[in-house]
Amino acid sequence: MSENLFAGIDCGATKVLIQSAIFNPETNNISPGTLHQEYLYSDHPDWDENFLPVHLDIQQHEYQIGQISINTAERIQGKVIIDTIRQALSDLHNYKTGLCFPGIKTEKGIAILANGPRINNLLDQLENIYSLYHDSDCCVIGEWKSTIGKMKNVNNSIYIGGGTGIADGIILNGKIIDFNQKESPKRSWALMLPSGDSVESWLSPSGLIKHYNKSHNTDIKTLFELSQSKHYTHFFDKTLEAFVFLINNRINFFNKYNQIIEKVVIGQRLGHFLFNHKENAGKMFKKCTNLKIDFSEDRRTAALGAAWSRICL
Repeated sequence: MSENLFAGIDCGATKVLIQSAIFNPETNNISPGTLHQEYLYSDHPDWDENFLPVHLDIQQHEYQIGQISINTAERIQGKVIIDTIRQALSDLHNYKTGLCFPGIKTEKGIAILANGPRINNLLDQLENIYSLYHDSDCCVIGEWKSTIGKMKNVNNSIYIGGGTGIADGIILNGKIIDFNQKESPKRSWALMLPSGDSVESWLSPSGLIKHYNKSHNTDIKTLFELSQSKHYTHFFDKTLEAFVFLINNRINFFNKYNQIIEKVVIGQRLGHFLFNHKENAGKMFKKCTNLKIDFSEDRRTAALGAAWSRICL
């Protein structure tokens, strides 16, 4: 089967990533093909790096009453994202392509998005894309159903993808948990620490860096820069507290079903950082819990999860 038949597109907060894929119907697994490319939104002349999303309370209210009002800034920023996706799709001519995107979805687009513009008619503006898959689910699927994943052959597992936000994921009894169901646990952005901060704000690299810059009036950009600062240990302790809080919440969820967590996989930028700092930061994470922890540094997994979803869902 030609690798050019299938591909996935992973839409993030700052870029679009495409990955071709090879599907094996005998194993139901997917593996990466040769085509891999990234497209930065910032390369578009209309990209606004200082864009501020509409307050989440307003987004949620408009979503609930069914009257989503897209403002001018959202419309311009959304068009940049659409143009970038179209550019990516032009390089995927004749591919059967799945696309994943963050945020709360409607049938046609994005109704709630914490870190970007709402795009309520996204599907209408893209050719040969028929569904919008959730980026968190695709991260989990990519780790679970791809040959490069860290969650192969597990039935009960947790995924924590740290980037601009947190890509929450849970596999329970061989099925991915839908966080929109009432009996499901809360997502990381809705889980509040005793301090009043969300778990997501201390576990996501973007949130952690934002806390640090606000506290010390600095302008660091990466976890590596933060790791070189003299206040790093104090701030990393806060991250470990958030991690333990999240793990305990997930353990309680699995206990309700009399299941034991087989492993925790940490991916995206946080996973990449911990993988490359195994002897310090990575070791500190592993000491926090008796659960098995793996760090995934491969950024292709979400796109592979989108490709698998396009084939199998």
